[in-house]
Amino acid sequence: MNMREENKKPTPQKKNVTKQRWFWPVIYASFAVLLVAGVWGYSALTNSSKPLTGSKLTATNGAKSPTVETNAQTESLRYPFKEALLKDAKVVQDYYDVEANEESRAGALLVFNQTFTTSDGISIAVNGESFDVLAALSGKVEEVKSDPFIGNEITISHPNGMTTVYSSVSDIAVKKGDKVDQGQAIGKTTDNQYNPAAGNHLYFEVMQEGKHINPTSLLAF
Repeated sequence: MNMREENKKPTPQKKNVTKQRWFWPVIYASFAVLLVAGVWGYSALTNSSKPLTGSKLTATNGAKSPTVETNAQTESLRYPFKEALLKDAKVVQDYYDVEANEESRAGALLVFNQTFTTSDGISIAVNGESFDVLAALSGKVEEVKSDPFIGNEITISHPNGMTTVYSSVSDIAVKKGDKVDQGQAIGKTTDNQYNPAAGNHLYFEVMQEGKHINPTSLLAF
């Protein structure tokens, strides 16, 4: 053997890393880490864009009815009677609006013993017949007044700071402190001695933070 052959060293062969036992487990572990990071990042992004829960008053498109947004559901103010009666329901006495014309203001005056008082709500009648009175929004019964002269009265508070009042009611089905659902029957309409001209009717008031609102600006009759 000559010297040249003795001085030659064998060339090391490159190892194929894909055939190493540790290669694929590392690849799978890295992919899993990236997948978890991606899911976490997407969840954080979507959660940050959600609005805070709680009560909120908003206006719906095409209607001026406010909505009550709660953790469980979103409600819009509804008629205090079954909507199947809407075609026959009439506002027989209007809300007194100081900015309305003279004729409208005159029609919103209540007269008893030659004494005039303004109407803070609307009187609703359905062909002079008694009908079920429904809660216009979910809420809590704050007061139930029994007065056959001016008509029994139910006051309900709602999560958005609104209060609804239902007067000239008989067969009352709720009491103070009760929680009521929207559309729940709370009584039936009747007539009263204070406003006999309205006949059998419901006197319906809406207040926001203690200030009266014209119900017809929230519900289309």
